[in-house]
This record gives sequence, C-alpha cells and structure tokens, in this order.
Amino acid sequence: MNKKSWIAIAAVVAALGGTAAYAGADHRGGHGHGHSPWTMDAAQADKHIEAMVAHILPDATEAQKSRLAEIARACFNDVKPIHQQLQEGHEAMTRQLAQPAIDRAALETLRADHVKKMDLMSRRVLAAAMDAAEVLTPEQRVKFNGALHMMATSHMGSH
Repeated sequence: MNKKSWIAIAAVVAALGGTAAYAGADHRGGHGHGHSPWTMDAAQADKHIEAMVAHILPDATEAQKSRLAEIARACFNDVKPIHQQLQEGHEAMTRQLAQPAIDRAALETLRADHVKKMDLMSRRVLAAAMDAAEVLTPEQRVKFNGALHMMATSHMGSH
C-alpha cells in the first residue's frame, strides 16, 4: 500500500469521528477544528460524525449517510479507549525516562505494548475504511478518498 493510500485510510475515522487523529493531533486540545475528539461526549461525537459525513459526501443517499455514520460511530467507540491506553502508555514512558536510573526492560515492555495497541487501532481503522468503501459507489469512493487525502494532509502535512 502506498503512502497516499495509507493516509487516506488513516484519515477515514479522523474525517468521520476523529479517531485517527492520534497520529497528527495536538493532544492538549485540538486537531484543527478547535476541539479534541477524545474529549467529546457521545452526543458531540455523533454530531461531529454526521456533519463530516454530510460535508464529505453531500450527494450520498440517506441510507449511505446513515450507514457511514454507523460505521464511524462504532469505530470511534472501539478506538477511543485504545487511544486512552496509548496516552497512558506514553505518559508512563515519559515518567520512566525521567527517572534517575533508566529501566530499559520496563521501557521495552511499554514500547512493545504501545506497538500492539497501535496495531489494534490500525486494524480497526482499516476495517472501518473497508466497511465504508463497500457502502459507496466507485465514483463516490474517488470523491471520498480525495476529500480524506486533503484532510489528512491538512492534519499531518504532506508526507
């Protein structure tokens, strides 16, 4: 998979609920929209998801919009706790690195756990991307991927 494809896939949930924002977010409070997806309650997340679906695919049928929002909502709910665990792991690594003596074994354990969680998150986001792609026509997928690519590059820079 090329880098542009991965950016589009990684941005699916960012676009439809913010769950992939971890990679490019300012975790102190925003990801370009003035708020962090990780601090949203369920009602705020639903509103954001529906707005993003309508923005990205205004010509989608109501059935498509409903299904895309359902996919994004489920993914957001699955990934949000993983993000919290990743944040906690990052904080634990930071604390370990600030200790007078460096515990390499503890840091390696934290790193390995972090990689496992990132893989779990990546798999879930990709599953959501594939589910979303199956809802759309080939023409809509092109439009959707173009919008996601633009959003991804605005969040993460053009890598």
